[in-house]
Amino acid sequence: MADATIRASTPSLDLLDPRQVRTLQRDAAAGSPQAMRSVAQQFEAILLTQMIRQMRKPMMPNGMFDTPQAGHWNEMVDQRLGLHLAQNGGIGLADALLKQIEFGRGAAASSASQEAAPASR
Repeated sequence: MADATIRASTPSLDLLDPRQVRTLQRDAAAGSPQAMRSVAQQFEAILLTQMIRQMRKPMMPNGMFDTPQAGHWNEMVDQRLGLHLAQNGGIGLADALLKQIEFGRGAAASSASQEAAPASR
């Protein structure tokens, strides 16, 4: 049941906005499933942005678009593309992270209940 809750659709969140990131941090610390999904998507977006940036490097070396302005533009495009990809399915990394988090929570809850059981006997 908890797994289905975390997989629920996440509202569109601009993960590049510092105010929204602070709100996300607060909600994730409180254990909000939507916040956890957003954090996993943010991590995936960062990874995808890095991959896109590395793929772009060999494409345009020393061309007419090799200017500081074009570099800034490409940086913004890479960030937005990575974020868009992560929020729309990505490469499955966010889902894998969420499964691992759920597994860890289940193991921690199981361990805590086993430790509490002998004490109550």
